[in-house]
Amino acid sequence: MKRIFYITFLICVASFKAKAQPEVSFFVQADEDDWQLYMCKQVTGDLAAGGKVIMITLTAGDEGYGTGTFNGSTTPYYQARERGAVYASKAVSDFSYTAYYPFSYQVPTSQNVLINGKNLVKYTYGDPSGAGQIVNYFLRLPDGGPTGSGYPATSNVSLMKLKQGIITNITSIDGANTYTWNDLVNTILSIMLTERGGDQQFYLHTSSLDGAVNPGDHSDHIYSSTAAQEAVASHLAIGINEFIFDYSSSLPNNLGEGDYEDAAAVLSAYGWSLIIDKYPTPFNSTNRAWLPQEYSTIKRSPVGVVPITLLNFTGLLQNKKVLLEWSTSAEYNSKQFEIEKSLDGFNYKLLHTTPAAGNSTTEKKYSYIDANVADINYYRLKMLDIDGGSKQSNVVVIKNNILQQSIVYATNPFNNKINVRFAKIPQGNITVSLINMNGKQVFTKVISNPTSRLVEIETGNTTLSKAMYILRIESEGQLYNVKMLKE
Repeated sequence: MKRIFYITFLICVASFKAKAQPEVSFFVQADEDDWQLYMCKQVTGDLAAGGKVIMITLTAGDEGYGTGTFNGSTTPYYQARERGAVYASKAVSDFSYTAYYPFSYQVPTSQNVLINGKNLVKYTYGDPSGAGQIVNYFLRLPDGGPTGSGYPATSNVSLMKLKQGIITNITSIDGANTYTWNDLVNTILSIMLTERGGDQQFYLHTSSLDGAVNPGDHSDHIYSSTAAQEAVASHLAIGINEFIFDYSSSLPNNLGEGDYEDAAAVLSAYGWSLIIDKYPTPFNSTNRAWLPQEYSTIKRSPVGVVPITLLNFTGLLQNKKVLLEWSTSAEYNSKQFEIEKSLDGFNYKLLHTTPAAGNSTTEKKYSYIDANVADINYYRLKMLDIDGGSKQSNVVVIKNNILQQSIVYATNPFNNKINVRFAKIPQGNITVSLINMNGKQVFTKVISNPTSRLVEIETGNTTLSKAMYILRIESEGQLYNVKMLKE
């Protein structure tokens, strides 16, 4: 029976021995069906060797429908395509690695995972050991269209416009995440470092950015690959394998019958999801023209090893202090960890530096206690390598709901402005006064409903002599006095 009929039954005998540490390979693509059309032989080969395959699909492939439907379907188009990609993943894992069909696993359900501060959708299929396993991440960004102009239903945004600075950010069509270009690049890298396990070298497979060999490619293909290649640019232990995408249909057929049938089988499995949801089959003449050929070029072979694999970075409020903990599964040429802290989620400052292990193949645990805790605290971890490379963790947010109000800082001495920083954002109005050493009030001002812990008090219009004063602040029924020197 030819594999194209997999959607009815698949009995393909292949016996492979699982490895303790499967080799991991990553495929970054724009749409849910890109790997079936352009990279299927690479996928089947990696799985057949007992490897683990990670698919990172950046766009929803919604073709301008956003979260909507058409053709009488009640299922959003992007969800039908996403589910089809999961079916195709099960298919290719089953016939590439599993001994025979009855031993295959159930179709996976989605998980929500937090990576690089983004709430991502993940599906995992196959052996828990990782051998022959295939994992799908879907970022669900709006389809940018062939030229990158975008679609009205999704505000005409695209990856191309994000990279070119025409837009500053892009939001997934389900509203779950918003990305700047750097956010997107860092999220791709974070997925790779999370999923690689102990694999010290691996490949990124994506579309070619060489316009001479891959001319006229879809805009989303180009900019998905651009983001992925930027993510690994400084990590030489990650190789880059570029595939010809849309232009491949103009090239001679180069796949044997078996490889062609594999590609047709997984595209059929993908299309089954669309058909049952009343959408047109993708097994049309345009798509079939891409199946008999697969062209790729190694752009960069892996050199060295990936320096640090961060397992987790967490924070916990304990006894009015924040305990920060992190661990690594492996470190190669690691130099140090830098904990950065922010009070607003945007402006970070270095809080603490911890030396790294340097080289280690076993789990290492680290911790730090921050005793200077505000009402809302943002922490992130920067990991630095000896060779100058660095990467950043997810952001940990700690809220201190039991924090007592106090004045933690006031500009002293002052001139024409006093900056006062509260432990928490003051509730309601605050009254600010300056009293000289004779007990006379020389300045007063009411500040209505401040929205920040930092309150600026302008005194420029008041003639104050250079002397010592008492700054008196009334807030939330409490009275605070701070001795201040006027310059």
